[in-house]
Amino acid sequence: MPKMTKGDAAPSITQQMNELSELVEQLENPEIELEAALLLYEKGVQLSGNIQKTLESAEQRIAQVSPDDSLLEGRDPADDT
Repeated sequence: MPKMTKGDAAPSITQQMNELSELVEQLENPEIELEAALLLYEKGVQLSGNIQKTLESAEQRIAQVSPDDSLLEGRDPADDT
């Protein structure tokens, strides 16, 4: 992943997942050199961590919107009345 400057926007989760998918495809090549595979693996682990953080952040935002977890459990809070 290229280094970002202050003016650059962070890649979207979709872009990161696509990049991770491409890395996996490259790693599945049986003729890949060990050093190249290690670099791709390290990049994949970093991307995976970034994706996980984004998903955790989204989950926290959902929990804030619905503190009774009704959205997370598929319940309709109007049914509780």
